[in-house]
Amino acid sequence: MAILANQKVLTLDYWKPANKIQPGDYLFDQNGKPVRVKLVQQYFSEDCYEVMLNDYLTISGDKRLEFLVENFKYRLRAITYKGYHPFRRPLKPMNVEKLLDGDLKDETNCKIYSIPTTKPIELPHQTLPVPPFVFGFWFINRKPSKFFTTTPSTQEEVERQLKDFGYKVKIRKTIHNGWRQFTISPSIESQLAPDVPTKIPANYLLADKEQRIELLRGILFAKPRQYSPRRDLFRFSTTHYGTALAIQGLVESLGGKTNLAFTEKNSTYTLAFKTRLKLVPNQVSKPIKIHQARRYIEKITKIQPQTCVHIETDGPDNSYLVGEGFISCR
Repeated sequence: MAILANQKVLTLDYWKPANKIQPGDYLFDQNGKPVRVKLVQQYFSEDCYEVMLNDYLTISGDKRLEFLVENFKYRLRAITYKGYHPFRRPLKPMNVEKLLDGDLKDETNCKIYSIPTTKPIELPHQTLPVPPFVFGFWFINRKPSKFFTTTPSTQEEVERQLKDFGYKVKIRKTIHNGWRQFTISPSIESQLAPDVPTKIPANYLLADKEQRIELLRGILFAKPRQYSPRRDLFRFSTTHYGTALAIQGLVESLGGKTNLAFTEKNSTYTLAFKTRLKLVPNQVSKPIKIHQARRYIEKITKIQPQTCVHIETDGPDNSYLVGEGFISCR
């Protein structure tokens, strides 16, 4: 029941390596709820393993590192669940040692075990200098000219948001295909001065659930045609790796599962994700029944012996979230 000492763990005080976690710190469990650390123990383990998931994310620890996993019966019940009664089928605790004793794939080569994505993480409300929707729209849409653009499909919502928060919108001109160019006052830069950010600040990425949803909506409204109703899929492209990583973490903190790809030809990072949270008007995603997505356990590899950290919390299942993807373990 221990992760490697260098694994990153999300706390109320941002990310910390596991060996810096102390009793009294607050982490987050598999349901995104804050839990208090009761006990931390460090020790050197000869039996360390890396668990790789089907989206190539990894989490490492000793042989007693445990996950609350879904099996075939659980997934079948989740698919057929109608929501008339509480969903009661429990997740199955499995540590690395037990997983290695059996198979990770069945006779048809299908992966047996999966780990649900977290529910939206319940971070505290932040006092922000610019409303999150407006900041997200500005951050992606900003130009040296200080002009912003909207498409016919986004104009109404963007202008409503700006006016609701007290901004004055001045239409400069309507360009081809109904796109509109405008300025706003006061300017966002004046509200963020003197330190106008060149990346999405941590206080926006670690704001509460509703603030993070609005931030993501603002980002998506800044770039048209990011959603395909036919595939129920969002695709966001940027040439800036840091921005792609920040938005990836934002989506996954809200319970989504993402895929980040790089196209060498035009040096573009494309983030693809599905979410059942309502983000754009033409979204056709089904409502959330149990959780939004899952990751399958792909393989387990033995790695070199090293220091591990065992963490116990006051949460009902002792789970906590680790690393990219906010993977639940205990």
